Amino acid sequence: MIIAIEKGLENLKEQLEQKGYKCFYIGEDGVADAIIYKDKDNHPYFQVNNSQSFTSLKDRNTGISGALLINAENKTIDQIIDILNRRTYSPLF
Repeated sequence: MIIAIEKGLENLKEQLEQKGYKCFYIGEDGVADAIIYKDKDNHPYFQVNNSQSFTSLKDRNTGISGALLINAENKTIDQIIDILNRRTYSPLF
């Protein structure tokens, strides 16, 4: 899984890389399966424009495409990894 991370979350990026996730910062060119951010009041990087956009890979198992958005505020690394593994914030049932 490839993750785009907001600058300022360097510690989280390092922890995820140690767990085997490939990470890059929002604003760098790349294809992301998930986007982790913290600044909930400022999201210019979620707007698609000609100079900067996000794309995600289609999940080979489910056929679903799109990037999972995760707000890292008040979440531990274990909670974030759980969200990444389940590809959702909470169980459906």
